[in-house]
Amino acid sequence: MRRGANRNVRAVTLEAKGVLTLKDYPYPELKKGCAIIKMEYSGICGTDKHSFNGFFEQKGGRPIPLPVIQGHENVGIIEEINGELLDHDGNKLKVGDRVVPAPNISCGKCFACRNNRPYYFCECKLDYGNNIGAGEPPFIFGGWSEYLYILPGSHLFKFPDHIDPRFGVFIEPMSVTACLDKARQWSSEWEPFRSGDTIAILGTGPIGLFHLIKANLMGAGKLISIDPSTYRTSLAKEFGATYVINSDQRDEIVDNIKNITDNVGVDLVIDCSGDAKCFGIALDLIREGGMVIEVGVFSNSYEINLNPHKQILENSARIMGVGGDEISQYYPSITLLEKTIDQLPWDKIITHEYKIENVHEAMEAVSYTHLTLPTKRI
Repeated sequence: MRRGANRNVRAVTLEAKGVLTLKDYPYPELKKGCAIIKMEYSGICGTDKHSFNGFFEQKGGRPIPLPVIQGHENVGIIEEINGELLDHDGNKLKVGDRVVPAPNISCGKCFACRNNRPYYFCECKLDYGNNIGAGEPPFIFGGWSEYLYILPGSHLFKFPDHIDPRFGVFIEPMSVTACLDKARQWSSEWEPFRSGDTIAILGTGPIGLFHLIKANLMGAGKLISIDPSTYRTSLAKEFGATYVINSDQRDEIVDNIKNITDNVGVDLVIDCSGDAKCFGIALDLIREGGMVIEVGVFSNSYEINLNPHKQILENSARIMGVGGDEISQYYPSITLLEKTIDQLPWDKIITHEYKIENVHEAMEAVSYTHLTLPTKRI
């Protein structure tokens, strides 16, 4: 008899704004080229919070189909395979391997795919935990579940057995930090990002911390953590921040930046706040010719007022939007984690763990910390 046959799979299901239900789904029949992962941990991303709060449109205006099982920062053990299953580098995977699945599956046929655009540019991408609904079999396409169904074309990355599997949830958001590599590649004599440049991180939750860590390892000079949470900025100090600003008020933040930079402004601001108004604040913090990287606002929450002349043109601002994780950065992110596992306090980024039946308690806490949902039955 197949593993898991004749049993149900428990999964947290988003059915409407603010409505999460623990439901039972049938353990699925496995089609050719597919696999099933027994979930170990799944992170709660800021995007999951946006969806929970009713912002159902994401990249490209595509709505999230309801009901849906959320969870795209995932790690687990391969339970079953039907046919050959390869990791992203073409190595054969087997039952029992621990893997991190990337959230997106590109079609390979649309204009973006045929012209070598990033895989999240795909015009008809499938997105685990976001745009693959739970209304039809095999249902279980998100990480807030005991099992995750893996479709053909998925990108899988083997995760080291000697590293705590909890840290596997870091790899997807860490791959977003590829924007720093792009900023380095695009820099010129007077444009960021160069060694020694001053960098400000707006919002120092997990995604902000990952950018701070990467920027520090890439040779940034002054690193400024900006967040109203003293807990978050204290953690940022442990990961290399040289200055912290505990505020969410524009004037207070701008005044502090002027003092730190002798009225010059910062070279590079990375907005990881998830709050649309912080994009305007970010533009006010850069020096002439400085750059803003927008990472955190990943849903159509609300619009803001900008002054294109003053905030962009007059300041020769450079702006980079980050549309998602970079598939080429998954294995480098695993390597970065592996090499620094004993040097940095990675364990402090995860402050709470919740079983899936306690998801409402987890969602209440997610505004302040990075959480995982252990999905093993205990």
